[in-house]
Amino acid sequence: MDVALVIKVILALAAMAGVAKIIYEFSAGGKLRLKDEYRFAKEFLNELSSNEKLHHLAIERGYYALAGTSSIKVSEIKYLISLTSPDRRLKDYVLSRKYVELKQQSNRIEFRDKYKSGFSRVWRKIVFVSVYFVGSCLAFSPLLLIKPFGLEPKFMLLILVTLPCFGFFAVDSMRGFVKIVRGEALVKEQEEHAPLIYVKTEHKKPSSVVTPA
Repeated sequence: MDVALVIKVILALAAMAGVAKIIYEFSAGGKLRLKDEYRFAKEFLNELSSNEKLHHLAIERGYYALAGTSSIKVSEIKYLISLTSPDRRLKDYVLSRKYVELKQQSNRIEFRDKYKSGFSRVWRKIVFVSVYFVGSCLAFSPLLLIKPFGLEPKFMLLILVTLPCFGFFAVDSMRGFVKIVRGEALVKEQEEHAPLIYVKTEHKKPSSVVTPA
């Protein structure tokens, strides 16, 4: 076997694995803007607990800013930040909300009916991974095929077409895989750890007791 071809295949596979890792880390939430997110979370939660007259519009927008999206309900955000590791749980839910939802009846995060069975998620993950590797191979195909088929160097210019076209499907498939994995992690870790529910109790004056004369 041609050593040069083996090296190209290894490099292509390494590139696929590297891209998959980047997509996973980006989707699951990286370290960018952590300082700004910390400051905002601290200021908003302090304001929420100390200012009883805070307008409900400011409260709603504060929760949306905390989640980084307005595509989920405030009630869902409140529940997620009551769990252990709230930042991770919140990011997982925003990412995987296509597959999971907060059930009002049980007040717990569960898989949507379509994805409740383990089999329905397993075959989707297999499809996503398969499409990722096939798409990645097709994206880099001009580099992989030029030597075995004895093609001219100008054939490599086709990568300008194959990389964006098939690369899009590869990246989209990997994101789909990550969404299911993070949804499964969210449901599993919710089962393992009791939520830290913060209950605000109202202080009421004790009612006077009328004693019989």
